[in-house]
Amino acid sequence: MTWVFQQSTGNLSRNGRFLLKGYAGKGPGKFNPNMEGRPDVGPLSRGKYVITGHPFHHPHTGGYSIRLQPDPGNNMFGRSGFLIHGDSVKHPGQASNGCIILPLPIRQQIWNSGDKQVEVVR
Repeated sequence: MTWVFQQSTGNLSRNGRFLLKGYAGKGPGKFNPNMEGRPDVGPLSRGKYVITGHPFHHPHTGGYSIRLQPDPGNNMFGRSGFLIHGDSVKHPGQASNGCIILPLPIRQQIWNSGDKQVEVVR
């Protein structure tokens, strides 16, 4: 089964069922698929990703960060290092430089599902 994240709305779904709204990108890039190639502003690129490794503590994104490996067929616009991680406590809604931002219980649900495929759509 595949997790699907929509750039333009932040909607996360699985098996066609909506789960909740997160976000990717910041400022003018938030919910803006046209800025997916803009480093540190636009959302991560459309395409397929695989969850790699285990959830980990990242010095900038915090606990239970999940690494995403892009499919070689994705147009990444020279960007890399995308994660699924939590929001900023100090600046809610501004934590993403392109990564997918979701609350901890949903990140745990993604990991515990065993489904390692994530598709990012417009």
